[in-house]
Amino acid sequence: MLYDLAAVAAAVSIAFSNLIAPPAIRHLGPVVFNCWRLAAALMALLGIVAARGAWSRPASGQLLALAISSLLGIVTADSCFYAAMARLGPRRTSVIYTTWAAFAALLGYLILGETLSPLKVAGIGCVIAGVWLAILFRGGKSSQEEPHGSLPVGIVFGLLSALCAAGAVLIARPVMAQGIDPLMATVVRAAVALPGLGLLSRLPGFQEPIPVTKTIALRSAASGLLGMGAGMTLVLFALSGQAVGIVSALSSITPVAILPLLWVTTGVRPSPVAWLGAVCAVIGAAAIASGY
Repeated sequence: MLYDLAAVAAAVSIAFSNLIAPPAIRHLGPVVFNCWRLAAALMALLGIVAARGAWSRPASGQLLALAISSLLGIVTADSCFYAAMARLGPRRTSVIYTTWAAFAALLGYLILGETLSPLKVAGIGCVIAGVWLAILFRGGKSSQEEPHGSLPVGIVFGLLSALCAAGAVLIARPVMAQGIDPLMATVVRAAVALPGLGLLSRLPGFQEPIPVTKTIALRSAASGLLGMGAGMTLVLFALSGQAVGIVSALSSITPVAILPLLWVTTGVRPSPVAWLGAVCAVIGAAAIASGY
């Protein structure tokens, strides 16, 4: 139950992160924004680890696995996600990305031999269906929802992003099950991903368009602390004691968690179908967390 709660808490933390991130993403561009928030998360986590005195170095095999997980899950998956978003818009991209929970469950079964009860499989299905409803019928569509460029290419990028994210948690799962400190694991993954994103940000088209203001810097840092810092650490902690399919499904309810936050901050009430999706996702999460 504790690991399930950690995965849900990760989704809520990421929801808060996503709520404050859009102005900074528009200002910096997605790749440069990722660099800023990852750097902020890394500095904060290093401070926490130093204060705790928990500098236990992971074994070389663990470091390699975490590094591959980072390059696959943060650098590659995020880049593909934003490439898909540029072509499909945020709503359609988010719907496609929810397939990462199904990919993770399938890969966990095929590669790690993790089996799930029929009730938990049904719960994962309910979560995915609920998230789809929450995204598709949330309301407040804009011109950003119109496809730009090649629709098939956008779909491929979205599916590739989901597959890479699933592969990242699959690689991290055995390492976390060995008892490595989740904070230290997050530090390793962030430290590996930051140079990769930094190199990517120097490519033509990824440069930040205007100087960074104090407000944008604070937004980026806050998003990094909530999403990459707290969210990533909670996911890794959940992976230390729970199957990848369950963790991925529970941590995918961010679009559901963000519904009441958007209502409070914007005053736009989500549609009844979106609330139905939220109820469906909660039922699915309850089935996953059950002992059956």
